[in-house]
Amino acid sequence: DTAVVHPNPTVDAGLDRAVCIGSSTQLAATGANTYLWSPATGLSSTTITNPVANPTGTTTYTVSGTDGYGCQSTDNVVVTVNPLPIASAGNDTTICIGTSATLHATGGLTYAWSPTTGLANPNAATTSATPSVNTTYTVTVTDANGCVASDAMLVSIDNGPTVDAGT
Repeated sequence: DTAVVHPNPTVDAGLDRAVCIGSSTQLAATGANTYLWSPATGLSSTTITNPVANPTGTTTYTVSGTDGYGCQSTDNVVVTVNPLPIASAGNDTTICIGTSATLHATGGLTYAWSPTTGLANPNAATTSATPSVNTTYTVTVTDANGCVASDAMLVSIDNGPTVDAGT
């Protein structure tokens, strides 16, 4: 009788990755016939090649792969969960008709204001707004990790006092 020794499979769980909290990412294992992922927390399935991971905090997932001979090997993938930025559009403000308000956002690396009507620069952290009607401006803030959050502020128009000279 001849004994055949089979090498363990080379299981690969893929590259480490990062997501923003509340987002998901698809994992992908290779190198074996069947797979078992752990922990199960945040995974769409523990027994498929490519489960979707939606962890609430940074998690190291381990995949154990078995080949057709029953030989096993494992690998890990780390899913880092980044927090969302804390977006601030500033306080609501009132301006006189025909004047402008300064909008100043904080919390991110890039900014996008909407609506863009009446804005000097809709992609700046600080810009001026000259709306002709009461307008709620929303700023979408993106941080260095690509995570996104929004905040809004209202620019109200004060039409001034009503003057009646009488008859």
